[in-house]
Amino acid sequence: MAMLVQTSEAPVKAKKPVKKPREKPRKKAVPKTVIWETPGELSFDEWSELNSRDDGGRYELIDGSLIVSPAPPFRHQRIGDRLQTYLETVTPENLIPVTATGLLLDRKPGVIPDLMVVEAAPFEEGAEVARPEWVHLVVEIVSKSTTATDRIIKHTKYAEVGISHFWRIEMNPFRGRGSDALPVIFTYALDENDEYQLIHRVAAGTTVELTEPFKLTLDPATLGRVR
Repeated sequence: MAMLVQTSEAPVKAKKPVKKPREKPRKKAVPKTVIWETPGELSFDEWSELNSRDDGGRYELIDGSLIVSPAPPFRHQRIGDRLQTYLETVTPENLIPVTATGLLLDRKPGVIPDLMVVEAAPFEEGAEVARPEWVHLVVEIVSKSTTATDRIIKHTKYAEVGISHFWRIEMNPFRGRGSDALPVIFTYALDENDEYQLIHRVAAGTTVELTEPFKLTLDPATLGRVR
């Protein structure tokens, strides 16, 4: 016969399962902005390596600041190509027009102007980049991504290193344009204080005859054509 045994212990209640707090969905990690830093100044070889990348960008150094510009748009390149082709026909034999070639500033890694007219002799002897004393004309074609650099920073720097003539070509609408047809060319020359003075403002459809830095006749409209 089974016996019923009484104990003093209270009946054990079944424990309810403990609910774990619901985990919040994890946010996707946001990539941090990578800041490219190099201690000290870039060497010529480091500057050359940057500009040998296949991303199409231009890497320029002005007073220690690295300025990265995207690949120029079609119209920008077309204007530069047409101007180079024309200058080939009017420059003296000792000078050559060249696009997208490095220019040292203060004998250090520097900039890549859209176009320069340089002395031929140093390059015939094997030079890879230009020095300011070899440059008779430097030209910048203003794109939306390079507006401040071309209008202010390079303008000032080219004067500081003594390049005698600077042209700025505006291919997009700009403040103060008025009724001028695009592209518009602004030509500057160094004065006795080594500051650029505006010599000509030439709108497309207008022909100008220049004597400096060499003789030429130019209508900016011929540069803006696709064909």
